[in-house]
Amino acid sequence: MNKELLKKYRYFIISFLYIPRNFIFCFLKLGYWNKSWRFIKLPLIQKHSKATISLGRNIKLCSNPRKNSIGVFQKVIIKALSPESKIYIGNNVGISGATISGKEINIGNNVLIGSGVLITDSDAHPIHPQDRDINSKIKTSPINIEDEVFIGARSIILKGVTIGKGSVIGAGSVVTKSIPPMVIAAGNPAKIITEIR
Repeated sequence: MNKELLKKYRYFIISFLYIPRNFIFCFLKLGYWNKSWRFIKLPLIQKHSKATISLGRNIKLCSNPRKNSIGVFQKVIIKALSPESKIYIGNNVGISGATISGKEINIGNNVLIGSGVLITDSDAHPIHPQDRDINSKIKTSPINIEDEVFIGARSIILKGVTIGKGSVIGAGSVVTKSIPPMVIAAGNPAKIITEIR
């Protein structure tokens, strides 16, 4: 038996063995499961009982540093901790060791999210020191990441941002304002560098 065929059999057997684990994990965390999802090590998912986390088909979540070319330093983390939280992730999305946390985050189809990316739609704490223990004063604003966006490793996407279809966010960028479709943006704060033609 040649090596290529052995590799295929091994992949099939390992995938088959992970199906019960993924099924149980997803039903406990999300209440549903899709056989097209692929978890390379289990992600960390935290969800309020009334919150919504919706995952599309062919999702690939990588939490294993050996399976990413630059490594990952954490699991994929998805947190919807308030009752009104709604996190939607479309079809054919790849996420490596990133954190997605908030009340309203929409990620389109065919999106790639690099290692160590942080996507959060709130400031996490009020700005004024006297208000920092008052959760009701935390500012939030929805995030929309449109189809075919690529977010480079270690980038931070902050509240109220829309990233337009097909755009690329350079590694290590801090996105504080919306980015139009089909551009490359990078830096802190992220600025448009060039159009994608």
